[in-house]
Amino acid sequence: MERLFARRKTPACALVALLALTACPSKPEPTPDPTNPGPVDPPPPPPEQAIDKPLEPLQDWPRVQSTFPRDEEMEKRIDAIVSAMTLEEKVGQMTQPEIKSITPEEVRDFHIGSVLNGGGTWPNGNKAAAIQDWTALADRYWEASMDKTANPQQIPITWGTDAVHGHNNVKGATFFPHNIGLGAARDPELLKRIGEVTAREVVSTGIDWVFGPTLAVVRDDRWGRTYEGYSEDPALVAAYGGKIVEGLQGQLGKDAKANEKVVSTPKHYLGDGGTLKGKNEGITFVTERDLLNIHGRGYITALEAGAQTVMASFSSWKDASKGESAKPYKMHAGKYLLTDVLKNKMGFDGYVISDWNALGQIKPDNSDSPISCTAANCPEAINAGVDMIMVPSDWKAFITNTLASVKKGEIKQERIDDAVRRILRVKMRAGLFTKPKPSERMTTAQVGTPEHRAVAREAVRKSLVLLKNNGNTLPLTRSAKILVAGESADSLRDQSGGWSLSWQGNDNTNENFGGGTTLWGAIQKIAPNAVLSADGALADSSYDVAVVVLGEIPYAEGYGDIGDNFTLEYSNIRLSNSGGAPFKGKRDLELLNSLKAKGVKKIVTVLYSGRPLYTNRELNRSDAFVAAFLPGSEGDGLADVLFKKEDGSVHFDFTGKLSYSWPKSACQTAVNRLDASYEPLYPYGYGLTYAQGQEQGALEEASPAKGCGASDLPTDTTNQPLVIFERGNQNSWVMRIGADPKWDIEVRQATGESTQTLQGELIATPTGDRVGSQWAGIEATWTKAGQILMQASGERRNLQAYRNSNSSVVFDLKMSEYPTSGVTARVDTPWPQRAELDVTEAFKALPLGEWTEVALPLVCFRDENVNYQEVDTPLLLTTSGTMKLTIANIRWVPNKPGTVTCASTPAPVAFPGNGQP
Repeated sequence: MERLFARRKTPACALVALLALTACPSKPEPTPDPTNPGPVDPPPPPPEQAIDKPLEPLQDWPRVQSTFPRDEEMEKRIDAIVSAMTLEEKVGQMTQPEIKSITPEEVRDFHIGSVLNGGGTWPNGNKAAAIQDWTALADRYWEASMDKTANPQQIPITWGTDAVHGHNNVKGATFFPHNIGLGAARDPELLKRIGEVTAREVVSTGIDWVFGPTLAVVRDDRWGRTYEGYSEDPALVAAYGGKIVEGLQGQLGKDAKANEKVVSTPKHYLGDGGTLKGKNEGITFVTERDLLNIHGRGYITALEAGAQTVMASFSSWKDASKGESAKPYKMHAGKYLLTDVLKNKMGFDGYVISDWNALGQIKPDNSDSPISCTAANCPEAINAGVDMIMVPSDWKAFITNTLASVKKGEIKQERIDDAVRRILRVKMRAGLFTKPKPSERMTTAQVGTPEHRAVAREAVRKSLVLLKNNGNTLPLTRSAKILVAGESADSLRDQSGGWSLSWQGNDNTNENFGGGTTLWGAIQKIAPNAVLSADGALADSSYDVAVVVLGEIPYAEGYGDIGDNFTLEYSNIRLSNSGGAPFKGKRDLELLNSLKAKGVKKIVTVLYSGRPLYTNRELNRSDAFVAAFLPGSEGDGLADVLFKKEDGSVHFDFTGKLSYSWPKSACQTAVNRLDASYEPLYPYGYGLTYAQGQEQGALEEASPAKGCGASDLPTDTTNQPLVIFERGNQNSWVMRIGADPKWDIEVRQATGESTQTLQGELIATPTGDRVGSQWAGIEATWTKAGQILMQASGERRNLQAYRNSNSSVVFDLKMSEYPTSGVTARVDTPWPQRAELDVTEAFKALPLGEWTEVALPLVCFRDENVNYQEVDTPLLLTTSGTMKLTIANIRWVPNKPGTVTCASTPAPVAFPGNGQP
């Protein structure tokens, strides 16, 4: 591994880290305040556990010995079934629709082999669906697949679900800490027990397959899925990968508890955590040796434990050994890694499942195909080695197109037969051919039981990391006068994070969970003198201590990406912010300041976050600071560690150790153990205990003026695109719709639910974009006058440089119904300034039902009073008639020729300093 294992000249401390296998403490930069005593080195981590020792590098992909050897009798059964199947039956087995897009009758008629429920999809569209609703739907799908008249082979269907941290789509289920917290626990056997609990809860709802575990090795914490990875270090991911699979699957159809087991899916193969700048679905630019030794090690242990399905990654691999000119290959089109490596070299004989509509992202520039794929038509992916296709809504078109591709010879019959054999092999190993219908597989439903919640409570205790404990502030005495503050203190939403009941997890109330305990709820049970004051209004000097709970608003996938324009600084975090209110991190910092000012004697801060964050300001204002990450539904586990027993003795000590290095600065986004230059604030493996403490001085509070990947915005010109809406709202822009009298209704684009104006003049519904990315587009339907717009959620932006760079407002558009009245595009600055462009004829000229890139030159927007230094709305579309379209991927792009011409296009001009033309 050129990067991870190469010999280098290193500073003495770093050399000690490499030789002694311990991480070196780093000295925070001194504060410029001469009266401040300055920071004190944090104590070093304890001697390294075996689980943390770096792995010996592999030279090539190994042949893996699975716990499921080849069974020749089973293979004969598989061959007999395949030889009797029609081509339509085979392609049906390879097709996986989403439950809201397919009925049991269609499962029967199209010979469907699998269904899934995505995050935010439930039986009957009901988030509060009861266990009986889940099993009833599972029974109907199963019975349809076993209809002998339509399906003479009687191949049972399999249902897959995202069980990311427990059975997290189901009300009343047990929600475990997200993987980032479990990594801090350093307990592989705990992971096995979590897998066992998750499997029982999943089977209790009639489902037999989970899309997990995530085995990402996260290298840049700007990635919105950082919390789905156990660690930045492959050794820890490898130690966990096999254990969680073992817990989920056991021996599947072989052991006495076979009915309590599910098929697992290590994901996302391969390199999803290593993308440049932490961009979701981006490019991982490493050598093949690094791909194996950093990103592949968890798959080796997972396959050894018998993992039966593997999910391909949305991301691409660009081979660094071939230089910058190397072609980045989408994993779904990467035959070398999917077939040559995974199936042939490593010997994986299960099946590869695609991700959500991922086939639509395959283009000529990232595959060997000369044509672009769609989510419903991609022979390239099947030829590359994808066996089952997750095509949530366009599944009928996929079946039609795939049948045609086989008949035309674009996909060989042998490849179809290989895929079906793999699917049947997994179903047989899972015992699906002999198991009863889903509702009868468990004698009693086991969802959210006290026994399960006890395992989650233990996981919470073990996942907490104590970063600071000046003056032995912790543990707390139960009889103390305690103020509990912070918006997150009584919030199961913030405590659980994304992938909780819904995809983004940001639209939940405590009641939605149907169980669990917030930290405030846990404290309330054991501390009689505790008072909840979320905003700190009740604080005064009579309080012995304030327990302040800070937390990110939940997010998932690309919605959590930080990108170029922002940083890891918690007090300025801009993720999932809505409306024009101050960002949550800023409000939380103001809360800490107010508690100090009111004389509260001690402050204990508990932080819920999906990644390590730059929290120097918050650390300085806290006597004790706990990184709780995203602990899930069992807040009692937090109180177990924060509080003493009634007799004053320690109840549970802190045992958690960082599985991610903690940043020393706001732009230390890629800081990973064993890097050549390694200077975190708190190193990998750091974590205090009550028995081990050391005073920490003040930390520097530098706050960068711009984002970690952004350059200063020039006042004259720019060549940097400005992303406004890509897989959802970006940074400080929010999509809204409006009609008289309410013009500012925020679109719920991350939940899958429709949003409409007060009288239904305009309805906005999340849908896919041109490549099928989930809810990355918005279908807008006008019934009368209304508007859809992107709007600044905070301060207006100085975009004058774009006005001077021949820029265009660019977006993808699919026109479904032409406008019956005029359509205007607008850019708004402070009222009443606005720039307008009539796009009626341009929209009417677009083909119906096809995606088209539309570029509106800014020079065509004419209004002499617009101040581009204060842009509030970078795009607004309005009409007074009817119209239906889908819009996605909104951006301002410099030097971009327009697809719409101006009636009279003026030459670009330079504007005076006040932004007035």
